[in-house]
Amino acid sequence: MFSLLVAGSLLLASLPCHAQIWEQSDASTNFTWQSIACSANGNKLCAAASDDGYGDGGPVYLSTNSGTTWMQTTAPTNCTWQSVASSTNANTLVAAVYQDADGNPGTLYVSTNAGTTWRAPTSPSNLWASVAASASGVKLVAADSGNGDGLIYTSTNSGKSWTATSAPANFWASVASSADGSKLVAVDSGYGDGLIYLSTDSGATWIATSAPANSWTCVASSATGSNLVAANSSYGDDLIYLSTNAGSTWIATSATTNQWASVACSADGTQLAAADSGYGDGLIYISTNSGVTWTATGAPVEFWTCIVSSADGSKLTATATPGGIFTFQVIPTLNISPLNGRLSMSWQALSSATGLTLQQNTNVAATNWTTVTNVPAQTNGQYQVNLPLAPTGNKFYRLTAP
Repeated sequence: MFSLLVAGSLLLASLPCHAQIWEQSDASTNFTWQSIACSANGNKLCAAASDDGYGDGGPVYLSTNSGTTWMQTTAPTNCTWQSVASSTNANTLVAAVYQDADGNPGTLYVSTNAGTTWRAPTSPSNLWASVAASASGVKLVAADSGNGDGLIYTSTNSGKSWTATSAPANFWASVASSADGSKLVAVDSGYGDGLIYLSTDSGATWIATSAPANSWTCVASSATGSNLVAANSSYGDDLIYLSTNAGSTWIATSATTNQWASVACSADGTQLAAADSGYGDGLIYISTNSGVTWTATGAPVEFWTCIVSSADGSKLTATATPGGIFTFQVIPTLNISPLNGRLSMSWQALSSATGLTLQQNTNVAATNWTTVTNVPAQTNGQYQVNLPLAPTGNKFYRLTAP
């Protein structure tokens, strides 16, 4: 799908939509994919499975090309992986094991070389539910599911050591972190007190927010920690909630009622994504206005388990069980306006726009489109090209992906 311009002596028009493309990767559809994490640009991904599809433990896989191809890491496979998190450059990865092959409580594994090798530093054995990382990967946070000690732990040295925080013992479902690791948010699954807790001092102290008691399943944070999104399912109200003031207050969004499994948030908090577990409508929704409105994407109906976003929100990756791993990219809208007797064409400088090409033709149905050779200028988060108006007739322009 393309963004098009029709330009002639009397006509200017453009298509006002983004192109949304979901593609299934070559990752196995047999694995019980449980969690996924990505670098800030969305190019590097780490996915963990709780099962290989044959009743054995699951593997941890990496992709360095936005999910096009995947390769298995050296992380152990005789365990049930539950959650994985990444630094912004994906050099530091932290992965949580729910339990080992014998049913014993799991441990926390860390890689500081982009997944080449993994180590299990000294960490308490727990039935881990969720992990999160700061942008640098130096500060980490891990939460127990409540089937272990029910506590939240933090690390300030990339996982070399872990310390129990003062957060109450609960049945934690998900944790998230601001970029600097100072602001943390954790949600209870509803089997504890069903509340959302915040820390503004890297986990030293925690307070319960005003969010309603619910069966929370997932939470995500913007880079500053000011914008937070949390969702629930089953015995909750099945809604998505938003906070734009670092968790002080929460409001229910207009997102459809669903059995939400996972949410994702761009760095600035404007681009949100939410995936249904498959026990609702099994779809993936996005919001491009900080949660005010939500739109179903073209994702297939699946039992979605986790979704992650690049920092600018233009790349999404989601895991489904069964179903595999799917990737999504937004092709920005081509905006056109007259400017001093010329045509000004611009499009948002998303990471997915880096490889786009501006092309032109006098016939929209033709196949011999030519590339516009003018080099786009980048200002204020936009690519911009100025071209002369067509002297007669119509001229069509489009953005194309490689």
